[in-house]
Amino acid sequence: MVYLSISRCFIENTLFGNRKGVAFLIQRVKFSFNQPLLGGHQRTFALTPSRFQWHKFKDMFHFYVMMGLIPVGAIIFYSNVYIGPAQLAQIPPNYCPKHWEYHRHPITRFIAHYIHNNPQQDYEKFMHYIDEEQQKIKLRALEKTVIKKMAERHDYQAYYYRPVYNKYIRINKRTSERLYNQMGDDYSDDEE
Repeated sequence: MVYLSISRCFIENTLFGNRKGVAFLIQRVKFSFNQPLLGGHQRTFALTPSRFQWHKFKDMFHFYVMMGLIPVGAIIFYSNVYIGPAQLAQIPPNYCPKHWEYHRHPITRFIAHYIHNNPQQDYEKFMHYIDEEQQKIKLRALEKTVIKKMAERHDYQAYYYRPVYNKYIRINKRTSERLYNQMGDDYSDDEE
């Protein structure tokens, strides 16, 4: 705000001060930040730069500290002080440890248990992906050999499969049976 009022005076003096024959009135108003404006009463409004951004920053900082930093800090403090790191112990017979029980810190165990996937599950998914890709490679190789054989033998221009719908076969059969029952066995197109 202060910069705008200073730049206004500078522009006014440099641009408009050099024009001699222009007839317009420039009012020069002197603003003072520490002296009150003269008026009919003693209540004055001191012109100050805006502090909106500072107040907005303080509000947002306070919000994120209260909503994020304090609860996360309390959870970390609780897990480190009251739960503590895991201790190595003898595995009981006939017990298979879960994948999250191999982590030492309680927060890491929580993340491994509830957020991340089981490593065995990830491995199985990856193996399935590799198997699908291998099958696609085999199908592409078979397709290439079929196209190559068709080109060698000059069999067809292209290979395709046209599906047969049973609905139309049944309609055709029903229509032919009805015509056979109506016209008999000795029907020919030559009769007029």
